[in-house]
Amino acid sequence: MSRLGLRNPVLIFGALGVLAVVVVIVVINGGGESRPDYPYTVQTFDDQGTEHLEPGETYDLYNSDPPTTGPHAPAPAELGVHDLPVAKEVLPHNMEHGGVIVLYDCSAGVAPLDDAGCQNLRDLLAAITEENVADGKQILMAPYPGMEHPIVLTAWRTLDAFDQFDEQRVQAFIDSFERKFNPEGF
Repeated sequence: MSRLGLRNPVLIFGALGVLAVVVVIVVINGGGESRPDYPYTVQTFDDQGTEHLEPGETYDLYNSDPPTTGPHAPAPAELGVHDLPVAKEVLPHNMEHGGVIVLYDCSAGVAPLDDAGCQNLRDLLAAITEENVADGKQILMAPYPGMEHPIVLTAWRTLDAFDQFDEQRVQAFIDSFERKFNPEGF
């Protein structure tokens, strides 16, 4: 063996140290855009912090829309089903507590929904939301105008958007991402 080969303990331990750091980084970052327990592709965004805004203050520099991280309102929204949109600055606070946000926009996508279709989508999403809230999960559902897809699910740094209602997908997102991030220990 050469002097710089496998006999050099400094080189061996240095290489093992670098490998350990890489493994830790991959594990912390989830290794990509899907999770083994969530079989669908998600978008993952850089963490923009957990700063609390002043009451009534707005913020327009989120790195995703709807936001998945970043400065947010000083208080979270009430869990459960909302019939009116929740301010975008409030949503990250719910996610900061480990919450999952279920959003819908009936006018989004290639085939916007009529009133009956929109009511049906709302009712289907509300049923899942209410069942999970009754089980003690941190779930908020609300309309969110201006999305590209009719359904968007968010958790801290994570977003899944799709066009057709899929009960299994919604529940899998909740099961996979609810309380995965909870810096306030809520």
